[in-house]
Amino acid sequence: MKTTFTSLAQELIEEICAQVRHRIPRYTLGAEPIDDLCNLRLTCQQARNPPIPYLFRDVTLDAQKRRSLSFLSTGAEIQRYVEEHFIVFHYARVLRIRFGSSSGASNNAGWKQIKMPGMSDSFLVPILSTFQFVKSVEWTVESPDPCPQIIDALSTLPDLTTLILHFNGSPFHDITLSKLNHLQRLSVSNTTDDRFTGDLLNQISQYMETKATLTNVSIETTATGLRFPFPAGPRPPVPAATEAATEPSNSQTDPAAATTPSAPTPPAPAPSCPIQFLRIHGCGFRFKSRPNLSTLTTLEIYHRGIPANASIWTILQGANVKLKRIVVDSIPLPLLTYLKTYSGLEKLAISIPPASRNQHQNHEWEWEHMSSHIDHHDFYEKVIGRHHDTLESLSLYKLSPVGNWDIRMEADVETLLRCSRLSTLSIDFDVTDLNKVAIRLANLLAIALQLDHLRLLAINWVVTHNKDISLERWGLERNIVEYPIPRPAVFKISTGLNVFEPRLKGDGKRRWQQVTIKPVGDIAMGLGWVL
Repeated sequence: MKTTFTSLAQELIEEICAQVRHRIPRYTLGAEPIDDLCNLRLTCQQARNPPIPYLFRDVTLDAQKRRSLSFLSTGAEIQRYVEEHFIVFHYARVLRIRFGSSSGASNNAGWKQIKMPGMSDSFLVPILSTFQFVKSVEWTVESPDPCPQIIDALSTLPDLTTLILHFNGSPFHDITLSKLNHLQRLSVSNTTDDRFTGDLLNQISQYMETKATLTNVSIETTATGLRFPFPAGPRPPVPAATEAATEPSNSQTDPAAATTPSAPTPPAPAPSCPIQFLRIHGCGFRFKSRPNLSTLTTLEIYHRGIPANASIWTILQGANVKLKRIVVDSIPLPLLTYLKTYSGLEKLAISIPPASRNQHQNHEWEWEHMSSHIDHHDFYEKVIGRHHDTLESLSLYKLSPVGNWDIRMEADVETLLRCSRLSTLSIDFDVTDLNKVAIRLANLLAIALQLDHLRLLAINWVVTHNKDISLERWGLERNIVEYPIPRPAVFKISTGLNVFEPRLKGDGKRRWQQVTIKPVGDIAMGLGWVL
């Protein structure tokens, strides 16, 4: 019996709709629906309804594209608009707020606006309140004077658990996060003003202490000299005996009551912040007391310019916290010691500093200064080797194997091969000596092909001195394209500027082929959050 689209189970049809949605742009409120999903709805009667939730799941409020939204001034007009677009408000789960543009004059330096005279972003407030099923909001704050009632409107969304704030400047007034009662994931990025950023850091710390709902926190700032006041752990309850001892000794009591003491009322336990994901770039820590990090599984911090951040590894080791995912820009001694105390790490990323992504040598002195204690062989044997059973993602900036990638002669390469669960591997590849580059690259690809679960190999071309390697890059990438692939379903290769995917050629042989990849500026995707 031939299987047709109409004979598929409803769950499979919905999965097809979900896959189509990932290939298309987001829906902008007031614009025409997306063609691919609309065309899918027209294929047959059975396919008419399943695409609807995916068609309007991710909605963008963009005042630049839909200026007509700003003219909904009365309650009746807004109600009529909501009724006409009911299906959008009902199925929207992700809401992205855009109010500025990349063009047009601005009255404030650093701000890009489209506001007309007398126009305020307050028009968003009554519209926001109608998205009652939205769970995630991404707000790009383009105005130096954002309407304070926007947060009030967001606080009326009962299912809102994720808030992503990206600032293109510093607002004139603060944003009150405490009005949002059920946040589980919070991201604040691109803040520049010291006072404004400091206030946000204090608010996030207080939110973690009082609400006890945040599990994921990401902070990225360029403000200088700030420290995140990490909330203290819950205080232990005061024993009843201690309470009795503190009562006044000269107080008069009823003899009858003294013979039948009442049971002490146990104090209410302090809320415990169940933080699991913590990402802090651009500032340090300030601990009020020993923090409660027992639920933490992912930590991403930079030590560059803030060496005091290394103290958190000693705290984690003392609390016997075993992280699953670690992202850093260098490995100070406390982190090296911490990594040797347990096993079970799934991701270790020593990332390339943003200022040195294209000029690695600019970071040489600082790396040597901060990581001079690392013995290369000791790192592979006692760190990589200790976690080889669980490692799935590994990025080795400045700690990649330095030889010819020959397993017969190099213990570091042999240790990498023991990481049988690796799906992502990022390494440095020195192209200074052109006489050996071709052989080393062939050895690297042969080694990588032995990792059955590998899905991405990221190669960072580096040199030990200032030099334009454009010609060498072209030749090396040509070698990648011509390398024979012995088996199907192998990994992609990224060289920073280009991406190569395995393809079956017309001659029946498999080769890597360069593909065009459009950069995706999705903040949530960069954090690994699924909205």
